[in-house]
Amino acid sequence: MKKGVEIWQDNALTLARYEMSETEKNLLYMVVAQVKPDDPESKRYQVSVNQMAEINGSVRLKSDAYKQATRKLIGRVFETTLPDGDFLQAAFITSARYKKGTDIIEIGLSPEVRPFYIDLNKKFTKLQLAAAISLNSAYAKRIYELLCMYKNMADKTFRRNLIDLKTMLWVIDPKTGKDSYPSWTWFQRNVLDIATKEINGHTDLTFNYKPVYGDRPGRGRKPVVEVEFEVFYKAKPEPVQTSSVHERLVKQFRLRVDQADQVLALHSTETINRQLYDIQTKAADGKVKNIGSYTAKVFGLETKGKEVVNQ
Repeated sequence: MKKGVEIWQDNALTLARYEMSETEKNLLYMVVAQVKPDDPESKRYQVSVNQMAEINGSVRLKSDAYKQATRKLIGRVFETTLPDGDFLQAAFITSARYKKGTDIIEIGLSPEVRPFYIDLNKKFTKLQLAAAISLNSAYAKRIYELLCMYKNMADKTFRRNLIDLKTMLWVIDPKTGKDSYPSWTWFQRNVLDIATKEINGHTDLTFNYKPVYGDRPGRGRKPVVEVEFEVFYKAKPEPVQTSSVHERLVKQFRLRVDQADQVLALHSTETINRQLYDIQTKAADGKVKNIGSYTAKVFGLETKGKEVVNQ
């Protein structure tokens, strides 16, 4: 896995209201990490479930678990208010195709959600792929996205209205108004404390939070009306590219630098080396006409070339 892969998304999507499981979120992260501004709308993105499990440090789930996750993901709807004031409801993905005999899922991104990942202008959230995927709680993933909005700001302290925060996290169902954790203590214990433990221990950020109390006439405990967050972030220097595998992909196997980056982001070093050995063997036997095009084809990269191997 290439270190330091980043995910960029518009802040309107970070603040959007939607419900999503850990596996669904990880699948979406793997797609978003590949999106490029010049991608055609019909482009399908390849997700390796083995690579995703490797990043997450967990065992690969059974096939049915992924099929259930993509089925739900296709039906998930997010809601957000756009900069022009329009209110948008849209899906995240349009399709998921499981490639027979492989660990690859080809996922189609919804045309409505694509602009949030490519038309970023100055409002964006920048996430670390490995950090985001490593979080086990779906709530922790959403809170990590929220914190990333502030990590490069001079003032890293901000407040969120408790009702708005719960709605964003889908703790409060906007359709029914049902609150899964109506008590502040329950919300603190089951959402914020878990997120604190996971984010502070596994990501590039740490944070503190505290309740902000409102006024209440008469006797009784004052209600929590807001949550104040304080973010701590220290940028790490970008690593110098010294990967021998990256160098082989570019110099020996004739991939473009961006193609080599994508291969390293989606596949383990072991998988890449195994595939390169096979390609090199076929090339030595004279079966490969254009090694660059054939290598791109093997790793599922889109090319403009024709079939490049002699059968």
